[in-house]
Amino acid sequence: MGAVLEMMRLAAILGLALLAACNPTAPDVRSQITRAQLDQVKEPLLLAEIKQLGTAAGVTPLAQNGDVVTWQTGDRVTLSFRDGVLVGSRGLGQDLISADVGNTLVALRGGAAGYYPKFHSYLDGEHQTQFRSFQCRITARAPETIEIFERRHATTRIEETCHSPGLEVVNRFWQGGGIMWKSQQWVSPFVGYLLTERLVR
Repeated sequence: MGAVLEMMRLAAILGLALLAACNPTAPDVRSQITRAQLDQVKEPLLLAEIKQLGTAAGVTPLAQNGDVVTWQTGDRVTLSFRDGVLVGSRGLGQDLISADVGNTLVALRGGAAGYYPKFHSYLDGEHQTQFRSFQCRITARAPETIEIFERRHATTRIEETCHSPGLEVVNRFWQGGGIMWKSQQWVSPFVGYLLTERLVR
């Protein structure tokens, strides 16, 4: 019975977190999650945060189309990833409509040197689609042990720096054992960066 109550409490914390967007008195989601609660979860789980919007929520797998996996929050915001690299979002407002990340994936695997192109399309404040091209390159790659809710993971931290007229973004990826344990990825000018952490494999 105790485990069931803990699971219900965790679901409430993670499922309602996104509803607290832009509320300065919203509770800190991280402070309410424990490793004991996470150890009761039997399906993959991500914690997604957007600091620029003051939001955080738990996300679970919704669907898979080829190598793209779409995850969903309790209030139906979706995030789509290709091998851990963000390719789309829905429900955030000025969403990432699509991203061509093929060159990024090659670079993360160590197969690219120098600059490579990357293309994003996203919604602006008038819900019009904007297109932006970047020139990107890997600017850091180093082993790093990270801790996610009391559990340590040996990873490689990879930084991708991308330039577009008037804009520079730095995407960060922490990979280990075939898992994208953590990432910080740019979505759009309004949304800023999406931070994800893999809570449960």
